[in-house]
Amino acid sequence: MTYGDVVELGRVLKRRSPVLLRAGVHTLITGVTGSGKGSIEANWLKSTVPGIHNGTVANWAVDLKGGMEFGMVDPEIIARHAWDITTALPMLKDLDAKVHARTEWARGRTRQIAPSEQFPRINLFIDEAAELCTAPTRELRKTTDEAVGYLDSIMRLSRAVGVVVIAATQDPRQQSVPLRPRFPQRVALRLNTEGESEMALGEEALKLGARPHRISVDRPGEAYFYDSELRVVQHFRALYVTDEELKHLSTNVAAKR
Repeated sequence: MTYGDVVELGRVLKRRSPVLLRAGVHTLITGVTGSGKGSIEANWLKSTVPGIHNGTVANWAVDLKGGMEFGMVDPEIIARHAWDITTALPMLKDLDAKVHARTEWARGRTRQIAPSEQFPRINLFIDEAAELCTAPTRELRKTTDEAVGYLDSIMRLSRAVGVVVIAATQDPRQQSVPLRPRFPQRVALRLNTEGESEMALGEEALKLGARPHRISVDRPGEAYFYDSELRVVQHFRALYVTDEELKHLSTNVAAKR
């Protein structure tokens, strides 16, 4: 794989080799409050800056906590955002339309659309995915059902046409993230029980050695990565990205290159 095909999130514990995720694969990030989910998202965002500068990557963000996480991010690297469900719904509808338009274009031409200026890879970041997928009131149920419907449609078709979903959640239960089976790559930070670890990563990951429920509370950023397609488990620590770095990612990363 070449630069742009992978995302470096941190370093494998003990070996200190880099942890590289496939950039074009839907990824679910799970961990309790304070476990370091923001560090995973921040490193993924950081990896997109070169692609943003050359026009081959665009980041969209849904943060239904009023933008508490993604509102800190350099606006130069977020093409579209939604801080509440009323703006998230039309954004997902637009992205679904883009996915279908790309699918129409690709038919008879190619099986896989590579990132380009014509078709930049669109990364859809969803912070606290449970807020998007579950309704706190009966009045919001129709809206969240629509949102899940659009997201399901996007995820079924999007990998081949250059649209990737990166979602984070505190709650690994199926009802909180009903589309969990559509995420081949998963990252689990600290969790409370072995049952939560199995829900977050799957039974196979635990058989291969994943133990996120054993991560200590004083080790934020420590996590297990599992790729269900490659059957790989890695125990790693995410690289730390400060708030100041997040606010100036587009200039800081460019200056280091």
